[in-house]
Amino acid sequence: MYSNLKLRTLLTLSVLMGNMLLAQAQDHAVRGKITDAKTGELLGNVTVKIKGSNQSLQTNTDGTFSISTNPNTILVITSTGYRPYEVKVGQLNQLDIKLESKVEQMDEVVVVGYGKMKKSNLTGSVSSLDKKVLETGVRSNPASALAGTIPGIRVQQTSGRPGAVPTVVLRGGTTYGGGGTPLVIVDGLIRNGFNDINQNDIESIDVLKDASATAIYGARAANGVILITTKRGKEGVSNITLSSKVGVNKLNNPFDFLSARDYLNWSRKGVQVSGQYQPSQLNQLTSVGPFGTGNKYKDDKGNILDGNLTSNAVWSTMLLDDTNRELLQQGWQTMIDPVTGKELIFKDFDYAKYALRDASLTQDYNIALQGGNDKGKYYGSVGKYNEKGMPINTFYDRTTFVLNGEYKVKPWLHSLSGVNFAYTKWRDAINGEGNYMTRALGAPPTMRGTNANGDLLVGRDYQDGNPVVNDDKFIRKNLNQKLTLTQAFTINFLENLSLRVSGNWFFNQSTSESFNRDYLASPGNYVRTRNSSASYDKIYNQTYNAVLNYRTEIASSHHIDAMLGSEFFDTYNNGFTAAGSGAPTDDFMDLGLTSPDANKRSIDSYHDRQRIMSYFGRVNYDYKEKYLLTLTARRDGYSTLLNNRWGTFPGVSIGWALHREDFLKDYLGTDKIVNTLKLRASYGGNGNVSGIGSYTLQGSYGTNKYDGQVGYTMSTLSIPNLKWESLITKEVGLESRILNKIDLSLAYYHRTTKDKIASLSLPASAGFTTITTNNGDMQNQGVEIGVNYQILRRKDLDLSFNWNTAYNKNKILKLPFNGVENNRQGGLQVYDPKSKELVWVGGNQEGQDPNVAYAYEAIGIIRTKEQLDSYALQLKDLIGARTLVHPDVYNVMSSSEKNLYYPLALGDVMWKDVNGDGIINSYDRVYMGNTVPRWTGGFGAALRWKNISLSTRFDYALGYVAYDGPRAWFLGMMQGTFNTTTSVFDTWTPENPNAKYPTYYWADQLFKNNTSRESSMFYNKGNYLAFREINVSYRLPKSIANRLKMEDLSISATGQNLHYWSKNTLFSPESGSVGQNGGGYPLPKTFILGLQLTF
Repeated sequence: MYSNLKLRTLLTLSVLMGNMLLAQAQDHAVRGKITDAKTGELLGNVTVKIKGSNQSLQTNTDGTFSISTNPNTILVITSTGYRPYEVKVGQLNQLDIKLESKVEQMDEVVVVGYGKMKKSNLTGSVSSLDKKVLETGVRSNPASALAGTIPGIRVQQTSGRPGAVPTVVLRGGTTYGGGGTPLVIVDGLIRNGFNDINQNDIESIDVLKDASATAIYGARAANGVILITTKRGKEGVSNITLSSKVGVNKLNNPFDFLSARDYLNWSRKGVQVSGQYQPSQLNQLTSVGPFGTGNKYKDDKGNILDGNLTSNAVWSTMLLDDTNRELLQQGWQTMIDPVTGKELIFKDFDYAKYALRDASLTQDYNIALQGGNDKGKYYGSVGKYNEKGMPINTFYDRTTFVLNGEYKVKPWLHSLSGVNFAYTKWRDAINGEGNYMTRALGAPPTMRGTNANGDLLVGRDYQDGNPVVNDDKFIRKNLNQKLTLTQAFTINFLENLSLRVSGNWFFNQSTSESFNRDYLASPGNYVRTRNSSASYDKIYNQTYNAVLNYRTEIASSHHIDAMLGSEFFDTYNNGFTAAGSGAPTDDFMDLGLTSPDANKRSIDSYHDRQRIMSYFGRVNYDYKEKYLLTLTARRDGYSTLLNNRWGTFPGVSIGWALHREDFLKDYLGTDKIVNTLKLRASYGGNGNVSGIGSYTLQGSYGTNKYDGQVGYTMSTLSIPNLKWESLITKEVGLESRILNKIDLSLAYYHRTTKDKIASLSLPASAGFTTITTNNGDMQNQGVEIGVNYQILRRKDLDLSFNWNTAYNKNKILKLPFNGVENNRQGGLQVYDPKSKELVWVGGNQEGQDPNVAYAYEAIGIIRTKEQLDSYALQLKDLIGARTLVHPDVYNVMSSSEKNLYYPLALGDVMWKDVNGDGIINSYDRVYMGNTVPRWTGGFGAALRWKNISLSTRFDYALGYVAYDGPRAWFLGMMQGTFNTTTSVFDTWTPENPNAKYPTYYWADQLFKNNTSRESSMFYNKGNYLAFREINVSYRLPKSIANRLKMEDLSISATGQNLHYWSKNTLFSPESGSVGQNGGGYPLPKTFILGLQLTF
C-alpha cells in the first residue's frame, strides 16, 4: 500500500513538473534588438523566423521585436544585404543581434519577366533604380526619376508643363531618328506610361535591357522593358504613414528680353536699315503698331480712346506733343527717336506679368497604411497631386487610390489582389505650350496695357494679346480615369511545383470638352460663334496568363528553375468626337444646344481591337552558383498582321561567377580585394510591330464621285505580306565588387534591327500617296559603365558616390533597292573637298548615321571696306529672297534689275564658299555634327551624418549639336514686331564693329538672310550637365519619436531642376534642335519642403 502511494505521488509530481516545464516552454517571452554590426544602425523590417515553421515577424522601424516561444527554438534572422544569422533562444529574455553586411551585395533580388531572381545568378542585363530616388522631390510622372540613374537610359524632359510626359529611350532606340519607347509593365499589366502612377506607391523599378532578358516579352519588348512593382504589405509590420510635400515653381527662362526703351531703339533702327532696300517698309515707323508713331491716345475731339474698340489705341508709342504730355504724370516715359531725332513717348508694359504666374505651387499629399501576418498582408494608400502651371489657369490634378492584398487561403493556395485607381484633371495653355511661352515672353513691351479706367486691353488679338481679358471665355475640361484590377492565385502542388494564374483588367476613360463663349478676338471684333466640341475615348485591356513554375536541386550542386506559361491579351478602343456652334447663350456648353442648321454640327466615331496570343518559357540553371545559364523563348501571334502573324523570339545567356572558383580565390583575394566577379554573355531576339494600326494592312475604302455618281474606291493599299521588325541583340558584360566598397558593371552590346517598318511616299502615278513596308536594317552598338562607391560606412557617418555613363551609335545597314547610290531616301547634295565632287548627305543612306546636320558656315562678319571688296567681288549669294552682290555692282543696275538683287554691306555675314565656284548656294553646306547624343549618363553623391542626410543628382548628355532656331528668329526680327533678346546688343553697328552677330534687320528672311539662313552661327554644342536635384533631410531620433507615440518623423528640403551648364541656349537644353519659329516650355526650378510621419 505504502509503495503504491509513493508511486502515485511520484507520478503526480512528475506530471506537475512536466506541465510547469511545458508552460514555461510555451510562455517564454523574448525581446530583441537588431543593429548593423559595423555602423550600429537600428535595422527595421528585418525578418525574424522560427526555424522549421512558417511563423515569422518583422522588426519595428527601431529594430526591436518581441516573440513568445520555447527555449529550444532557433530564430533565423534575415535581411536584404546582410548575412543570415541564427540564434538559439535558451533561457535568454533579451537578444542583442548584430548583422554583418554581406560580402556579396549582388544577392539582392531583382524583378525579371514573370518572376524574380537573385542578382548574383542573373545573366541578362537588368538594372534597378535606387528606391531612395523616389523618396525625394515631387514628380507628376515617375519616369523623370530615371534621368541619369540607370546606364543606357536617356530621359528627355523637354517641357515644364504640368503632367508633361518625358521621352524615355533605351540604348539609342530602334527608329532611324533615335526614338522608341520601352514597354512599361506595372504589376504584370502593360501600361501606356507612368503618368497615372503615384511615385509614393512604387516599391521598385527594374529595367530589362538586353534581348535575353526582354525576349520573355517577345514582340512588345523591342525597345526594352521597364518593370514597376507597387508596394505590398509586410509580415509583422503595421503602420500608417502620412507624407506632405509642397513645392514652389519658378520660371527657368534662358532669354533676357528688352525693355520698351531698348525695344523701340532697336526695332526702329532695324526697320530703318531694311528700308534702305525697300523704302516702303519705312512706313512702319509712322504707322499704327508697337514701334510705330501712328498710335493715338485721344481722338480729334480730345476723348480718350478705348483700346478694346479701336486698333490705333492699343500701343503706347507716339510722338510727344501737348495732347499726350499729361501721360508723363502717369508713369509714361520719353526717349529720343534714333531715326528722326524727335522725342517719343511710350509706356513700358510687361505682358508676362499677366500671362505667367510669378510662382506656382506643386502639392503632393499621401496617406498609406500597411500590415500583415503569416496569413495575409495588405497595403493601401490615397494620394493627391496638384501642380499649377506657369501660364495662368493651367494645372494638373491627380487623385490616386491603391489597395493591394495577399491572403493565404489554404496552405496550398495563395491569393493576390490589387486595385489601382487614378482620377486626373488638367488644363493646358490655349495656344499650345510652345507658342504661349514665346508669345508671353517675347510680346512687344509697348502695349498700353490698360484703358484710362483701368480695364485691361486685349492687345493685337486674343492669341498675341493679354490672356486675362478673355480669362473666363475659353472653357476647357480634360478628364481621365484609369482603373486597374488584378487577381492572381498561386497553387502549390508540391514544395517545388506551383501554378500561378492571373487576370488583369485595365479601364482607361478620357473625356475632353471645349466651349468658347463670346470673346474679344481683337479690338472691336467679338467672335460670337460659341464653338463647342467634345470627345470621348475608352480603352479596355484584358490580360490573362497561366505560369507553371518548377524548381529543384540535384546533388546539392545543380539548381534548376523552370517556368512555362501562356498569355492572352485583348485591347478594345472606341470613342467619338463631336463639334457644333451657334449656342444661344454663353451659359450652356452642351452640344445639344448648338445650332441644328446645316454645317453647324459634326460627329464621328471609331472602334479598334487588337489581340495577342503568346506562349513562353524560361529555364535558369546553375552549378554551385558558379556556372549560370538562362534559356528563354516566346512565341507571339498578332492580330494586326495578316500572312505573317506568328513570330518566335529566343534568348540565351550565360554567366561565370569567377569569385566562387577555388583556384582563383587566392589570386583574387575574395572577401578582401575582389569580393565578387561575374562575366556574362547573352544573345536574343525581339520583334516589333508598334507602328502598325489594327487594320492598316487590310487596306481601306472611301467614297468618291465620278461622272455624278458616288461609288467606293480603295484609298489605302492592302499589305498582307508585311513582316515583323526583327531585332537581334548580342551582349557581353562584367559585374564586380571590389574591397567590399566598389560595385562595378561594364557592358558592350550590339543590336541589329532588320525589316524595319516605315511609311514611304509613292509617286502620283501610283494612285496612292504612301505605302507601309519593311524598310531596311539598322545597327545600334554601345558601351555602358556603372560605378557605386561606398566611401565611408560608420555608425554616425556614411558617404557614397555613384556614376554611370553610356555610349551609343546608330548606323543604317540596308535600305530597299531604289537605284540610287546607297539606296538613299531623302537627303541633300553638298560639295566634298576631298573627292572634289558633289555627294549626297543626310536623309537615310546605307552605311550612314541617320541623325546628322548640315548648314552654311559663317566665317565672319564683314567689318571693313576691304573685307567687303574682297568677299563680295568674288561671290554671288544665291540664297534667300534675292541674290546678294557687291554694292558697286548693284548701284549700276537698272531699276528692274535691282528688283532681283540686294547689295552686300558692312555688318553682313561672310559665308564659306566650299567649292570655290564664286557662288554661295545649297552645295556649300557643311557638316555640323550629330543631332542625337553619343554619351549619356549621370552621377550623384549621398552623405549621412547622424540623423542628417544630404544627396545630389546630376545627369548629362554629350557628343551632339543643337540648332538654336528661336535665337536666330529673335535676332532676325522675323516675327516683325515681337520683342528680341539682349543678344541684339552684340549685333554689328558702326559703333560696334567687333560684334558677334550681324546687323539687326527687320524681317531678315525677306532681305539678307543673315540669321534666317540655318548656319553655324546658331549651331551650338548640345552638351549639357543638369543639376537635377539636391535633398537635405533630418530624421528625428527613434527614442524621441517613440516618446511622441510615433515610429518615425522626418523633414526634408529639396531643389529640383536647378541649373543647366550648356552652350545650348534653348528654352530646354534637353530638347535638341528647335526650328526658328519654335518655342518651348522650360522646366521650372522647384523648391520643396517635405514632412513624413509614421505611426
